[in-house]
Amino acid sequence: MDIWLAWVAAIVTGVEAIVIKMASKSLVRSPWLFNILWLGFALPAIIVLAVLRGGGMPEAWFPIILTALSSFGFYVFYTLSIYKLDVTTISPLFSIRTVTAVILGLVLLGESISALGIALMIAIVAASPLTSFDEKLKFRAFIRRHTLLAVAAMISLAFMGYYTNRSVAANGYSTTILWQDLLTFVLLLPTIRLVRFEHETFSRKSVFVFVALGLCSFLYTATTTYAYAHALSLSSIIVSLPFSMILAWLLSFRFPELLEKHPPRVYAIRFTGAAVMVSSAIWLSLL
Repeated sequence: MDIWLAWVAAIVTGVEAIVIKMASKSLVRSPWLFNILWLGFALPAIIVLAVLRGGGMPEAWFPIILTALSSFGFYVFYTLSIYKLDVTTISPLFSIRTVTAVILGLVLLGESISALGIALMIAIVAASPLTSFDEKLKFRAFIRRHTLLAVAAMISLAFMGYYTNRSVAANGYSTTILWQDLLTFVLLLPTIRLVRFEHETFSRKSVFVFVALGLCSFLYTATTTYAYAHALSLSSIIVSLPFSMILAWLLSFRFPELLEKHPPRVYAIRFTGAAVMVSSAIWLSLL
């Protein structure tokens, strides 16, 4: 069941990235406000689920606090980057999370890895610059500020998966989903001081979009927390699959604003890099 939930989370993540990118273009100008609304609309459903399943006060606060700190880092880095980057650039970078998860397993859980596994990790990292290639900066695009923020988001997400696994072992599933998002929201709230509300406008469309995002976030939290607790490495790899990249390309025929204006060869290079990263990540999961 945990693997099926990881697949659900992967699809939800793909849809979520598309909605965020579309919303960032027209609905909310500030990524700081976006983060607060994104998690705020998800919290009620998460709290209800946690309480109904018996969630309460944690027995071990340390892994939950570290989960929340990692989650906070992901929200900040991911939203700041996706406001500026193409979906086809940021989606394959989720494979960086796979490499980080494997390293965490080696260092913190005492797991081992073969020479082939090391080679696959190197392939994932080496292919990463291909996904951010553009015709002006070429491969230097990978070291731009927002690309590096996206990489930081993926590393934060890997730590979040690890500490979620540890928290569920110590506190149980329900208590973990309750407190990790509550604490993340508390950490995000002070960033509201960075929002320039005079530049923001709200409408029924905005509310509908954030209800949809809240539902996606709720499903992601509910599924990944369970999946990470039972199969951390394999679940991380499945959730990292670039569904948003595929969806962005397919939907661009109907909504061309989803893709930035680049020549076809740019997307050919990006998809080649994504193919190398994803195939290497899947192979790594089977070792």
